[in-house]
Amino acid sequence: MTTTTPGLAMTEQCEVLVVGGGLVGLSTAVFLAWHGVGTTVVERRPHELLHPRARAINPRTVELYRSVGLEEAILKGRSRVYDDRSEILYAETLTGEELRRVPMTPPAPPNGGDAVSPCPWAPIDQDKLEILVRARAEALGADVRFSTELVSLAHDETGVTATLAGGGRIRARYAIGADGHRSLVRDLLGIPATGPGGLGRTVNFVFTADLGQAMRGRHIGVAHLSEPEPGTVLLPHDGAGRWVLGIPYHPEQGQTLADFTPDRCAETVRAAAGLPGLAVTVEPQLADGTTALAYEIEGRVAQRFRAGRVFLVGDAAHVMPPTGAFGASTGIQDAHNLAWKLAAVLRGRAGDALLDTYDAERRPVADFTLRQALLQLVDRTGRPVPAEYLAEPCDYDAVVFGHTYRSAAVEAGEPLPAALPPHELTGQPGTRAPHVLVERYGLRHSILDLFGAAPVLLAAPKATEWAEAGHAAGVVTYLLDGDVQDVTGRFADVYGLTPEGAVLVRPDGFVAWRSPAGGHAELRDVVDRLLAL
Repeated sequence: MTTTTPGLAMTEQCEVLVVGGGLVGLSTAVFLAWHGVGTTVVERRPHELLHPRARAINPRTVELYRSVGLEEAILKGRSRVYDDRSEILYAETLTGEELRRVPMTPPAPPNGGDAVSPCPWAPIDQDKLEILVRARAEALGADVRFSTELVSLAHDETGVTATLAGGGRIRARYAIGADGHRSLVRDLLGIPATGPGGLGRTVNFVFTADLGQAMRGRHIGVAHLSEPEPGTVLLPHDGAGRWVLGIPYHPEQGQTLADFTPDRCAETVRAAAGLPGLAVTVEPQLADGTTALAYEIEGRVAQRFRAGRVFLVGDAAHVMPPTGAFGASTGIQDAHNLAWKLAAVLRGRAGDALLDTYDAERRPVADFTLRQALLQLVDRTGRPVPAEYLAEPCDYDAVVFGHTYRSAAVEAGEPLPAALPPHELTGQPGTRAPHVLVERYGLRHSILDLFGAAPVLLAAPKATEWAEAGHAAGVVTYLLDGDVQDVTGRFADVYGLTPEGAVLVRPDGFVAWRSPAGGHAELRDVVDRLLAL
C-alpha cells in the first residue's frame, strides 16, 4: 500500500520495517512473516556477502528455525568439514609441533534418558545460511530489498517513518534495527553501548589449497597459530580444499586493506601452514573482486534494546568476539523473542507493555553471553580483556540452552542464576521448556513442536481440571496421554509436575507459569497478567 502527501515523495506502508538484510535481519523477517506480520527488509548492500563469517548455529537456534520450517534445508546445507571428531589445534604452524589439541564443543549431555534437544549443531557457513533464510522469508511473504539504504528514521506515538536514499519513504507501525555493529539505527536513536569495546582487528580471506600434507589425518575445526604472527586463525571452509584464514590487522601501524594483495595473502597462508612452496589461490569475496575483508573484534552491549517503536537485534544490540560461536545464535534468538511479542500486539492480543519485556529478557542474556565469549577469547587466543568484563566460567551447554528470563511475562518464582545446565531445566518459569518425546496422530516428535504460534497449556495426565480451564480460556491446550501421548512416561517428572499439574508455555518455548499440582486458579487471569500486558 502507498500514500502520497503534497510536496513529499510517495510513502509506502508496512507493519514492521527491518533495517539490515544480514542473517539476523533476514531471520527477523522469517519469524515475523511466519506470524503473519507484514514485513519489509531494507539492506544497503546489493546482495548477500560471500564470506562465510559465522560457521555454525547451535541446537537451540536450530530449534527455532525448525519451528518455521527451515530445519531440513539447513541440515541439508551443513558443511561436512565439522563432525564429532573435530578438534581445536594450538601450534606455531599447521605442520609444526602441537602445543595442545582439544575437542570442539561437545554434544549436549543427556537429560534423564532423552537428548536435550531434537536438533543437532548445524555447522553451516553464514553465506549459505543467509540464502536459505532469505528464500524462506520471501516464501512467507516478506518484502526483502537489497540496494536499499536507510538515511533517517523518525518515530512517534503511532509509528515510524524511514527515509531512504533517493527520497523514498516507508511508514511502519514498528521498526527493528538489525544493521550490524556499526548500526545507523542505534546511532539515530542515540543509544550508547557498554563493554570493553575494541579488542583487536583481523583481516580474513578465503583461499583454495591442498593442506592434506599439513593436516596429517587430523580433523581440525579451528587452528590457532603463531605464524605469521600470534592471533592467526585457520578454519576449513567446505571440505573441498577451501579454507578461511584470519590474521591480526594493524591500521594503527599504517596497514591498509590494499596491502593485502592476493600475493601477500598467499604468502601468509604458506607461513601459517609451514609449507613455503604451497600452491594457493585467493578467492574474491565481493562482486568488485575484493579478496580481503577487515573485521573488528569487539565486546559491547547497547544500554537499551528499545526506544519507543524501534528495537535493536543482533549486532546492533550486542557484539561479541567469535570465540564460542555465540554471536549469530544470540542475535537470531533476539529476533525470535521479539517477533511473537510484536505479532501479539499488532493483532490486539496483548498490550504495549509486553514489548518492554524484550529488553528486560534479552539484554541480560546478551551481557551474560558476552562475558562467556570473552572468557573463551582469553583462553583460546590470550588476548587481554579487562577483568571487570569477565565472569565465572559457565557450563557451555548452559550458555546454549539454559539462559533464564525474569520479566513481567514470566511468573515470579524461585531465584534463578543467569543460566542453568540442561539437566537442571525442569519447567521453572523463565526457562526453556524441556524436550520430551510425544506422539500425536500416530507420529512421534518433540513436545517442542507444539510451541510457536500461540501460548500452550500442557496438562499432566490427571490434570483434567486444568485442561478444561485451558479450553474455557481459549488457550491451546494439550492433555498428556489424552490429546498427545507421553512416549517415555516422563513428562510430569521432567516438567516438575505432579500428575495433576500444568504448565503454560509461551510461543518462544519458554515457560511462563507452572502449577506443580492441581488448583483452581483462573487461568484466564494468569494469561492476561503474564502475556496480555
